[in-house]
Amino acid sequence: MDSSTSEAVAEKFGKPAPEVLGELESILRIYGISDEELFFKWEAYCIKMGSENTKLNLDTVLAFKKDVQELFEKEMKSRTRLHGANTSRPVARTPRVKNTGDHVGFLDGLIPTTPKGAKGSVKRKFEKAPFETPSSKAGRFSDVNSPGAAVGSSPVGPPHKIGGQHIPSAPFAQRKNAGSTVEVLNEHIPKPSLPLPESSVDAELASWDSRAKLVLGVELKKFSYRPMHQKLSEASEVMDDRIDEFMGMVREHHQLADRQFGNPSTASPSEIIAVGRISCDTLDGRLSPSSVLLEASRKMGAGSRIRLKLDAVPSYSFFPGQIVAVRGVNASGEYLAVREILDIPKLPCRASPPDVLLETAGRLSAGGLNIVVASGPYTTDDNLHFEALSEICDKAAKSCPDVLILAGPFIDVDHPLIRTGDFDFDMQGRDGGWGMEDLFREIITPKVRRVQRSLVLLVPSVRDIISKHVSFPQEHFKRRVLDLPINVKCLPNPATFSINEILFSISTNDILFHMTSQETNRNPQDTNPTARISKALICQRNLYPLFPGPSKEQLPRGATGPNLDVPNLRLADLVGAVPDVLLLPSMLASSVRVVDGVLVVNPGFLSKRMGPGSYAEMHVLPPQVKGGEEEVGGELGHRVWERARVEILRI
Repeated sequence: MDSSTSEAVAEKFGKPAPEVLGELESILRIYGISDEELFFKWEAYCIKMGSENTKLNLDTVLAFKKDVQELFEKEMKSRTRLHGANTSRPVARTPRVKNTGDHVGFLDGLIPTTPKGAKGSVKRKFEKAPFETPSSKAGRFSDVNSPGAAVGSSPVGPPHKIGGQHIPSAPFAQRKNAGSTVEVLNEHIPKPSLPLPESSVDAELASWDSRAKLVLGVELKKFSYRPMHQKLSEASEVMDDRIDEFMGMVREHHQLADRQFGNPSTASPSEIIAVGRISCDTLDGRLSPSSVLLEASRKMGAGSRIRLKLDAVPSYSFFPGQIVAVRGVNASGEYLAVREILDIPKLPCRASPPDVLLETAGRLSAGGLNIVVASGPYTTDDNLHFEALSEICDKAAKSCPDVLILAGPFIDVDHPLIRTGDFDFDMQGRDGGWGMEDLFREIITPKVRRVQRSLVLLVPSVRDIISKHVSFPQEHFKRRVLDLPINVKCLPNPATFSINEILFSISTNDILFHMTSQETNRNPQDTNPTARISKALICQRNLYPLFPGPSKEQLPRGATGPNLDVPNLRLADLVGAVPDVLLLPSMLASSVRVVDGVLVVNPGFLSKRMGPGSYAEMHVLPPQVKGGEEEVGGELGHRVWERARVEILRI
């Protein structure tokens, strides 16, 4: 193997030990794959095994090598059966897409198939194996923690099949390391003892909004647009306007003259500054240094595209849809030779008048603000017990945090039992049919109702089956339809809101995971992917700047595409100031980072596909206003990242 390939593998895997590097190189030789595909297989393997527990050493790389071999043998067997089948008659098979990035195979055998041309209705339930023990009628649905749970029912459903072996997920009650800390920020700030004295009074006298004041930063009516009603003209105008707006910001920030800007596609020996959108030379291709194109606006370049030559740029990080400003020369008309990448001006940090901060400090006289953040899915793939959701709600009911933020999906449309209808749901005393909203009211609502002395915020996901909006940006849930109490507030996706003086932004569209597979970089300033992508969101002033987003075929099984509604993407813009706290739930490893004065929190998923997950707890000290003429006259920065203790905990 040549030295360039070895260096590429070492760079992607963080310069592993020589014996580990040798095993990785042997995988490349045996299966004839590229170093990039090998890294994607490793990421998928880490997600399957639990990324926070998977470290790259000799033992794990040998297990990874065995997993790659099993998947390769399985693929070869399926190809043999496919080519040996009789093509003169319809063949029932599971549809697969080449190079989808699914190296896990979690859902093999879970997708119902229908022969081409077959007549009649599709059965919504799988046929039981001859020797499989039948489950009780409510076994996979009933809450095992409730008194009405079916006797003899088991919380464990059908086992998962991985690498040809059936591996049942462990019961939730037998999970290991429950409550242990995964990561902590600002450990020097003491952890409060909850509930606080004001929260432990009689429930009739306690008020859930006495300490936390909620103010929405979005207009809910704008999210009630008609989904799947896009017009190409409106979509192009929205994307084009962003380029022109960024060009105006770059001109003002760098104090440039209009004559310095030009059309990047026009051949000229003069140096110009071009502002445009990064795109790829193929519609579904992966971005690489040789395939980076710059798309100009209709005003500056009639929407033309030109290839960027980046040999003279020492450091960069690009992704499709990114608005950039570059300085370069297009001498031949074939490419723009980039000499410099100009900085995009950033939004200012959030600040408030001293009297507002004093009011907040008075409201939090008993102690700092306490917030719990959790994200779905809330149950494993083999049952609908929602034990993880029940656990987090019970904890919140006992500890009484000021705010509980629950992000979707709640009832996941991609859950194997939901997708196939392989569960029983009995609505006692109800005539006629039932829907998924009834399932939500019977299973999710009672658990959320246990939290009575906290402000509860629900944020949907494009994977929520009860949401009528399947596109992003997404309309909020209807509280009354779901029979939720008054202390529950339903927010859109994405959402920007303030709790006291702190500005939050949240998006359940997994931008962190989507961008890790779409970006290309060279010697990036931020080597941590979460920090680098979060900084890109802040600079691009949007919670989903990736365009086009990855299709479902480009993502591993279990991951969902972004479902973008382009004409309404401006609803995801960051306006006025950067948020103090940016909540980005992702299937990547849970983490907490400080990026340009913004607290970026990925709580992880509360329930993984085969076991429990993680959530985040925040304790923010009250703001302090010191005397001084310079502080009384103007506004003061919040600096939440300095006074917030954030913990990532296992459920």
